[in-house]
Amino acid sequence: MADIMHQVAINAASKEIYALIATKDGLQKWLRPEDGWKINGDQRLGGVLTFHYGEGSHQMKVVILDRDKQVRWACITGSPEWLETTVDFFIEDNVKKCVLQFAHNGWREQTKFFYECDKVWAGCVADIKKLAEGEGR
Repeated sequence: MADIMHQVAINAASKEIYALIATKDGLQKWLRPEDGWKINGDQRLGGVLTFHYGEGSHQMKVVILDRDKQVRWACITGSPEWLETTVDFFIEDNVKKCVLQFAHNGWREQTKFFYECDKVWAGCVADIKKLAEGEGR
């Protein structure tokens, strides 16, 4: 098994970070329609979000929503390499800033697509930081 992991310190409140990762409106701020992304579905616990990009899509079941602390999705349809993987966002709230830990777990192997996704996720985490800190795109 292989995992993608990223961590970043963010000068923002945990609730601001959580809103960017737990709501469709927040997700669309860093997975932007003008870049080809469309997100629909149910963002509530147990719901399924569909992430459309170009001709493809992934369906992610929302399996953990711990307000201001953690979001977890489980991939139920989409790219074969993503099936049965999970995507986690953990927010560690410190006194002056938060730490966002990201993980895309359960890859069967480290393929070319794995490394491409690693780069994309790194950019996503950087965008979340900028948005939460008020810099935006």
